[in-house]
Amino acid sequence: MKKPVLILMALVLLLSVVIAGCSNKTAEVSSNKLAHVRIGHYGGTCDAPTYVAYEKGFFKKNGLDVELVKVDFNTLKDGIGTGKIDAVNASPGLFKPIEQGLNIKITNGIHTGCIQGVVPVNSPIKSIKDLKGKTIGVDAIGGVPMVLLSAELNKYGIDPKKDVTWKVYPDAQLQQAMEKGEIDAFVAWDPFGEQTIEAGKGRNIFGNNHNDQYCCFVGINGKVLKENPDIAKAITKSYAEADKWIEQHPDETAKLEADKKYVPGDVELNAKLLKSYEFISDKNRAKKSFKTLVTYIKQQKILDPTTDINTFVNNVFVDIK
Repeated sequence: MKKPVLILMALVLLLSVVIAGCSNKTAEVSSNKLAHVRIGHYGGTCDAPTYVAYEKGFFKKNGLDVELVKVDFNTLKDGIGTGKIDAVNASPGLFKPIEQGLNIKITNGIHTGCIQGVVPVNSPIKSIKDLKGKTIGVDAIGGVPMVLLSAELNKYGIDPKKDVTWKVYPDAQLQQAMEKGEIDAFVAWDPFGEQTIEAGKGRNIFGNNHNDQYCCFVGINGKVLKENPDIAKAITKSYAEADKWIEQHPDETAKLEADKKYVPGDVELNAKLLKSYEFISDKNRAKKSFKTLVTYIKQQKILDPTTDINTFVNNVFVDIK
């Protein structure tokens, strides 16, 4: 073979190596680019895993550039529907909208606890069974606090549709409404119930922090899950890592929430609440809890009577590998 041909072949080989190297470098840079994700939060104590995953870098470690978006029940539904929210700390209050077509999937549980029922400190109401005929304040009709308390009322033979009256107030106004006598009791997300108790204005008669039920789940926009399963997996993993961190650092978590002004209330109060929850990532337990809650909601006729529970659970709860 002639020398010029050999030189030409060597140059072609060298060029192909350089191009391959550049291509690999480009792919590496591309793979290291963080995926922008918008995660909704309510500003409650139970959003702690969202705040910890954000502030402690778990989202970033798992390849996510997270933008936190403050939501309420209605803006969350709109955000999921329009694609402006990619994930959220999801509560059972979303189960009815999911039945109606809201495209959100559940991939794991986040924690138990976070809801309390309160009566005035001198109230004659001593237990759940004494709520028959009373007026109860809630943040939303069909919301999680109402659903969980309704399940307890049923256990005592009290029909939550006929035997009690529900009145809606913003969480921050529930204590005032009770003090004015507009309601006999209220059930709310933390820290609002605990704030009333700490202020000496109320007593606890109900709480879901000592049962096996998750109150919060990892909720991911169904479109994100379908089109970007790796992002859905990264979100789910970040929440699991945040759970583990909170279990080991509840006091530091409470301080983080207060210092960053994510949650109202003082550090000691939030730490007390966080210690009463169980932050655990367990998909099997979460799916079982999810099914139990769906069953509660259907029994209360919030879900359509034609909705099959097993089909609903299998369609909504997705086990990401």
